[in-house]
Amino acid sequence: MPNWLDPAAPDWRALSYEVFNPDHTVGVACNRDGEIIGLHLTDDARDNGEIWLAGELVRLARLAHQKSRLGLRIEMEHNGTRGHTIDSFDLQTEASYRAMEAAEFGRH
Repeated sequence: MPNWLDPAAPDWRALSYEVFNPDHTVGVACNRDGEIIGLHLTDDARDNGEIWLAGELVRLARLAHQKSRLGLRIEMEHNGTRGHTIDSFDLQTEASYRAMEAAEFGRH
């Protein structure tokens, strides 16, 4: 069933995918297409210096982009796209995204 006919389907185009660093001083949000649509910076983050902040932003932007690709996988699965087609796009799985985030933040 097409997404627009499914009342249980979220508004895929309006979803955003947010990632915050472990202390929640920096966050990045991406839209469905993986484009950055928002940043969150606390005063503490700004006080850590430009080099640290730039590194955090790049790291979180990369994760938020990958999280949006996971969202695309979920959307395709919801719409009934076959698994081999989804896999051909090399989209994140929930497990691979969680592993990437855990490795990035040093969590196991």
